[in-house]
Amino acid sequence: MTTRPNFSESMDSKIFSSFYWYKEELQNICSQYGLPTYGTKAELTKYIVAFLNGEVAAEIKPVRKVRRRKGSHLTADSISLSTKLLNSGFSLNQEARKFFARYFGVEHFSFRKVMGIKMREVEKNADVSATVADLVKVLEDTKIIFFDDNDEEKTYQWNNFVRAFRNDPISKNYHEPMKVAAIIWKIVKNSDQPKIYERNLVIKNAKLIKKFLLIT
Repeated sequence: MTTRPNFSESMDSKIFSSFYWYKEELQNICSQYGLPTYGTKAELTKYIVAFLNGEVAAEIKPVRKVRRRKGSHLTADSISLSTKLLNSGFSLNQEARKFFARYFGVEHFSFRKVMGIKMREVEKNADVSATVADLVKVLEDTKIIFFDDNDEEKTYQWNNFVRAFRNDPISKNYHEPMKVAAIIWKIVKNSDQPKIYERNLVIKNAKLIKKFLLIT
């Protein structure tokens, strides 16, 4: 495995993309080189890749051109399926949480990751026709909920890594599996290897995680 190098404007974009970067690091890089600093990890990464590929920083524009209007938040009672997601005052806040709890008939409702992804998609595409009904569809349509190839989904590599490790029976051999996952993840994160879990990672790094083995 290759150790992650320090960022520089002369770095090859493919090398940059092969390593894991925290969102704060991406924002700092964007700020340092005059790139847009607002957005998801996937969006920030695209700005940096474009910059490394020779695009002039000043010509790299934010992908989101439309913002949700602030200052006129809706109440749960005023939200309906036909409420527009843009320019209506709608936001994924406590009032929206109350609305979805009532709609789905549950006492407590938690926002799902796909809802945030949908909101950002609507902003990016300036889709002024999108409504709350589209958020409901995202939750009810399993084809949308369980996609894997969306750029935004790829930014949740740590969560996917942990989930895959915990689903591997070998993780049950350790009394602190989360610490084991963190140790292995750090090695993978700082390398140029794919940011995915494989059992071979446990085998290769057996000495590092030996102290977490269950005594049988």
